[in-house]
Amino acid sequence: MKNLGIKAQLILLGILPITIVTIVLTAYSIRNSMHTLEDSLKDRGNVIATQLAPASEYGVVSGNLNFLQPLIQQAMSHEPDILSILITDQYGRTLAVSGRPIEQATADTAKQINTQLWELKDRLVFSAPVFKNTINIDDFTDESQIKRDLNNGAIMPVIGQVYVSMSQQRIVTIKQKLIARNLFFAGLSLCMTALIAWRIGRKISRPIESLADAVNRIGKGHFELRIDENSIGEIHTLQKGFNHMASRLAQSHDYLQDRIEDATIQLSYQAQHDELTGLVNRREFEHRLESALFSAKDQNYVHVFCYMDLDQFKIVNDTCGHQAGDELLRQISLILSNRVRDTDTLARLGGDEFGLLLENCTVDVAIKMVEDLRMLVQDFRFVHGDKIFRIGVSIGMVPITKDTISIGKIMATADSACYTAKDNGRNRIHVYEALDDELNRRQGEMEWVNRINQAIEDDRFCLYCQPIIPFKEFVEKPLIFEILIRKLDTDDKLIPPMAFIPAAERYHLMPLIDRWVIKNTFSTYRDYLNVNNIKTNHLFSINLSGVSLGDKYLLEFIKEQFEFYQVSPNNICFEITETAAIVNLTTTIYLINALKGFGCKFLLDDFGSGMSSFAYLKNLPVDFLKMDGSYVQDITHNDIDFAMVKSIHSIAEAMHIKTIAEFVESTEAVQLLKEIGVDYGQGFFLGKPVPLESILKNINQLDLII
Repeated sequence: MKNLGIKAQLILLGILPITIVTIVLTAYSIRNSMHTLEDSLKDRGNVIATQLAPASEYGVVSGNLNFLQPLIQQAMSHEPDILSILITDQYGRTLAVSGRPIEQATADTAKQINTQLWELKDRLVFSAPVFKNTINIDDFTDESQIKRDLNNGAIMPVIGQVYVSMSQQRIVTIKQKLIARNLFFAGLSLCMTALIAWRIGRKISRPIESLADAVNRIGKGHFELRIDENSIGEIHTLQKGFNHMASRLAQSHDYLQDRIEDATIQLSYQAQHDELTGLVNRREFEHRLESALFSAKDQNYVHVFCYMDLDQFKIVNDTCGHQAGDELLRQISLILSNRVRDTDTLARLGGDEFGLLLENCTVDVAIKMVEDLRMLVQDFRFVHGDKIFRIGVSIGMVPITKDTISIGKIMATADSACYTAKDNGRNRIHVYEALDDELNRRQGEMEWVNRINQAIEDDRFCLYCQPIIPFKEFVEKPLIFEILIRKLDTDDKLIPPMAFIPAAERYHLMPLIDRWVIKNTFSTYRDYLNVNNIKTNHLFSINLSGVSLGDKYLLEFIKEQFEFYQVSPNNICFEITETAAIVNLTTTIYLINALKGFGCKFLLDDFGSGMSSFAYLKNLPVDFLKMDGSYVQDITHNDIDFAMVKSIHSIAEAMHIKTIAEFVESTEAVQLLKEIGVDYGQGFFLGKPVPLESILKNINQLDLII
C-alpha cells in the first residue's frame, strides 16, 4: 500500500470489499446448490426404492418374474440417473435385475425392515424392504391367522428387498457447470466492479495527480505554473487553493529574488569596502594591485603604490577613546578621497594605515600628488570636545614596474619605506630606491620577524649565562649570573642576540622572547638543582624588556612559572633597563614590589645613560645598580668617567643599593673599582658567557673556580 499511487489505492479500496463479498456469496451459493443436488438425488433414489418395494410385492410373493422385469425396466426408462435395479427375495436371491450389477447385501441386510443408503465412490445405492401385505390376495390365505397376527401387533414380514443404484456422474457434471457459471458471473462482476472503480478512481485521482505533479514542478522552481479548476467539491477547493498558493509563492519568490540581488550587491560591496570609512578594503586593494602588476609586466606600464600611516593617531585613541579614533579615520578618509583621481584607488588597509594606488603615473608626478595629500593632512585639525589635535602622515612610496617581483614584495617594501619615513622624523615621504641602505636594513629586520617566530615555535633558542663577580669577599655576597639568550640557526650555529634583538624590539616580539627565557630558565634550574635537591645562594638574573614591563599579564605568568617549576624566588633576580623603567614607571614599580614580596631581587641596568637617572632612582626599590658600561670601559684613563662611577656608587651606597660595573676588561680597572668600593664587576676579563647547564652542573664548585 505504501508504494501504490492514489489511483491504485482507490481501485483497490473499491474492489477489495466487493471481491470478498463475491467470494463469500459464490462459495455459499455453490455449497448450497451442491447440497441441494445431493439431497435431490437422495430423495429421488429413496422415493424410487420405496415405490418399487410395494409395487414388487406381488411379483415377489408369487415369484412371477415376468411381472418384475418389466416393472424395473419401466422405472429405469423414466429416471436417467438410475444405473441399475435389483429385486431379491427374503433370502437374497435375485428375482429381477436391470443395468449395472449391484453387490447383493448380506443375509442380515436382506432382512432389514428400514430403508438403507450406501454412498459409494461414484454412485448411491438405496434399499427398501418388500413387505407381505395383510390383505387376502388368494383363497388359500388363513384369515384367522392374519387376524391373529394383527391383533397381536405383529409386524408385516419382509419377503424381499429392492435395490436402486443411482449415478452421481450427472450431479458431478452439474456441480462443475454450476461452479464454472458462478465463477464466471463472479469474475464478470469483479471486472465490472474494477472497471467502475477504475473510472471513478481516475476521475478522483486525475486532479489529485495533477496537483501532485504541479506541486513537484513548483518545488523545482516553476512558480508560473497554474492548474485548471475543473473539479467539484473538496478537490475544486484544493485546486483553487493551489493556484492561490502558487501566485503567492511567485510573488514571494520575486520579492526574495530582489532582496537576494540587493543583498548580493551589498555583500559584494561590503566584501570590497571597509565598513568604517567606505574605502576599498585590503583584499580588494590587493586584487587591484595584482591587476596593476600584470599590466606593468604585460604592457610596460608604470604605477606607484603609496603606504600611508597616520602619525599621532594613538594619542587621539588613548586620549578620547576609540569612537573619536573612528571619527578621525572617517574624516581623514573623506579628505583624501576627495583629492585623488578617479582612476586612482584609495583603501584602508587596517587600523590607521591607508594604501593609495596611482595607476599610469610616474614617480615624479606621484611625489607631487602625494606631497599635496601630506600637506592636506598636516593642515587638518581634528576637534573632539574641547580638544584639538594636529595629525600627520608618514608615506612610503614604491614604483610598480615590469621588474617588480610580486604583490608581497610591493607591500613589504612600501611598509618598510613608510617606517623609514617615521624613523626620519614622521610626517614625511620616503621613496623606495634599489640602493636604499636604510630600507634594506629594515627589510632585513622584517625577515628576522619570521625567523624569530619560527625559532620560538621550534624551540631553537638556548640559554647562556655570564658571571657577575663580587669584589669584596664577604660571605653574604653571592655570585650573580646574568641569563643571556642565543639563537640556533638551522645548522645549529649560534647567532648572537644583537643580530635579532633589535628586530624583536621594533616588531614587539620581546614579550614572547622574555617569556621563553623565564620558562626555560626555571625549567633548567629545576632539572639540575631541584631534582638533585641542591641548595645554593647564588642569583640568576633574567632580563625583562620595556614592552614586557607594560604587560599587565606578566606578573601572573611569572607566578605560574614559580609554582609549576618549584623554583625558589630567593635565587631569582630580574634585570630591567633604566630607560624601560622610566617609560613604564608606574607599572614597573608595581611589578618590582609584587615580585620582591615573593623574595625576588631586582637589578637596574644601564644606570647613568639618562638625563634624570638620580631623580628616578629614589622611586625604584631595586637591590642592584649596574652602571652604564660607557663610564667603566675608559675608567683607567678618563678622570670624568672615574668621577661618574664614584658618584654613582656613592649615591647607591647611601640608598643601600649594591653596585655593579660592567665592561670590566683589565686588572687596572678592577683595582680602581675596588678602591671606589664598587661591589661587583662583569666583563670578559672576569668571565665569558657559558651555557647555563654547565654552570648548574658544577654549582657546588663555583666558589673554588672563580
